Amino acid sequence: MSFVSWAFAALFLLVMVARLTIGRRKVEPAYVAVLLAASVVFYAWHVPAYIFILLLSAGVDYAAALALGRMPPAAVARRRWILGISLAVNLGLLGFFKYANLLNDALARAAMAMGVEMTMAPVSLILPMGISFYTFQSMSYTIDVYRGRLAPLGSFTRFFLYIIFFPQLVAGPIVRAVDFLPQMTRPRRLRLKVFYEGMWLIIVGFFLKMVCADNLAVYVNEHWDAGYGERATAAFSLWLVAMFAGQIFADFAGYSSIARGAAYLLGYRLPINFNAPYVAGSLKEFWERWHITLSSWLRDYLYVPLGGNRRGRLRTYGNLLVVMVLGGLWHGAAYTYIVWGAIHGVALAVERALGLQDARGAGRFPAVRLAWFFVTQAVVLVAWVFFRSSSFENATAFLANIAVMDFDMLDSWSWVGALFLVPIALQHAWAWAEQRGVVRPLAPSARAALAAVMVYGIITLYAGTSDFIYFQF
Repeated sequence: MSFVSWAFAALFLLVMVARLTIGRRKVEPAYVAVLLAASVVFYAWHVPAYIFILLLSAGVDYAAALALGRMPPAAVARRRWILGISLAVNLGLLGFFKYANLLNDALARAAMAMGVEMTMAPVSLILPMGISFYTFQSMSYTIDVYRGRLAPLGSFTRFFLYIIFFPQLVAGPIVRAVDFLPQMTRPRRLRLKVFYEGMWLIIVGFFLKMVCADNLAVYVNEHWDAGYGERATAAFSLWLVAMFAGQIFADFAGYSSIARGAAYLLGYRLPINFNAPYVAGSLKEFWERWHITLSSWLRDYLYVPLGGNRRGRLRTYGNLLVVMVLGGLWHGAAYTYIVWGAIHGVALAVERALGLQDARGAGRFPAVRLAWFFVTQAVVLVAWVFFRSSSFENATAFLANIAVMDFDMLDSWSWVGALFLVPIALQHAWAWAEQRGVVRPLAPSARAALAAVMVYGIITLYAGTSDFIYFQF
């Protein structure tokens, strides 16, 4: 079941009926029970047995938090043991289902390098839906209790609803317990203003997914492999990268927008996950605009504990590289994702060394800022080649075709496909202008007219259902 399915529409309609009848304040026990049941159905729709994996992860973190809450802060060793058990279970489940084959391959390569032939049977398992996302959510709860930022919950039902809340369960945003749990006891009526905002977010999300992302996917999926070939020109390859950059943004930002809108209608606020990332003037700013909940999670729960930028320049550069490589590995068990993360890690380190991470350094000069903007976008596009390619060798062949700088005329399909980049470009341009005070936010009447245009586009330009890209993570 995905957002772009009749099954989801039926499920969400049933929950909305409950919201309007038995859940007008959103905190009624009957409504909470409906919300929890709907979330279980949504998750179990994929592989029913995997609900027990989710229960195991949630159960361990719930019990660990209760144990931490009963221990005095002075019991440092015991508290670390409890936190370590929680992290080991979560990361162990994630590692087994997601990285077993990558580990087998790494061991086989290491053995071959030492002259030993090793054959290991591949692990054939269906990846539990959303495991990367709910693992990070559950871990944030235990870590925040350990740090004293959050009191442990006494109700497993409430905690489990936080983990399994269906609008953002599969592909985020990654919601932290300190932000979500206080909302559970806070009444929120479904007023017209709330309804309009929720529907606006949902319409924007479906337009990005069904019109922009799915139509771009048709061209990218059909022609991407040709970008590895010797006959691929630089113009052809660059155009494919640009279309994939638009596709992955529209796909993931579309999901996040639908999730935020659906949650808003159900009485919950989810954090923004995308903020016009392709207008970023630096790599640091890009990661403040792209997959915001993941980048902030990595910052607060990995980068800062590693020392952040508090232990000298070399340590800072190393921390950036480690965090981004692990961020790449979080996306998938493939060397291409590791390279994708490493490219961003190295680029962030170079940017910091040059003082170009914000306008306070050398980047305060307009010409330098403009030049670094183009460097930033080039790094992002090069990294997308590795993210999308099936192997490291294919990615390097793709980039080699671009490096030839052979800019022949593009085929007609390229220009047709580019039409679906136009709404993405306009959205970014409007966001850039609005954030700088050049234009005002859209008036309600303008929003309504634009929503009508997007609905018409959804009805007439839908290219056919395709899975959300981040479902595989």
